[in-house]
Amino acid sequence: MRRRSFILAPAPSLLLSPSLSAAQAVPEGQGLAPEWEARRQLDDLKAKLNAILPELDRLNLNQWRASGAAEAYFSQLDSLKRQLHSVLAAIGDLRQTPEKLAVALEVFLRFDSLDQTQRMVLEAVRRYEPSASADQVEAKIFESTPARDHFRRYMIDLAAERDRQLEILAREAQRCRTEANLPGSNRPPASRPATKK
Repeated sequence: MRRRSFILAPAPSLLLSPSLSAAQAVPEGQGLAPEWEARRQLDDLKAKLNAILPELDRLNLNQWRASGAAEAYFSQLDSLKRQLHSVLAAIGDLRQTPEKLAVALEVFLRFDSLDQTQRMVLEAVRRYEPSASADQVEAKIFESTPARDHFRRYMIDLAAERDRQLEILAREAQRCRTEANLPGSNRPPASRPATKK
């Protein structure tokens, strides 16, 4: 049984576990980041995820076949590449409109699907790739952890900001209704006496 010189087995659970919230991984922010900072963080996230693709392209699939790898592993690898391209495109869309909660939610949901596929591919990589190749793939995944956690924090802050804005609108609407129902608020203006010609 071969020994691994560099073990990142905990990395996928740290990076991918749905139970890990941004609040656990990233310190509480001071409110929503300005757009220029959000774009900088998204650029960093995109770069970290983009760096995984070349490592996947370097995998020796002939070696997998020679070792009897199940066809499902090859399908999962192709799916992982497609999902990475999709989430990178979604991040690009969010960079154009970082204030859009719906777009941020799309990125977040794409991560959930990406995470599941990534776990299965990592299983094949550890089983059929040499230690050095497997370690490199795991390392690139692990390197994206801080950027992904910052994104989670940003999405939570963005949702909180939208909630705050809705509360302000609700209070203003209630104030307007209250003022409209005050006694005399609907009384027609007093008519002026007619002037003699």
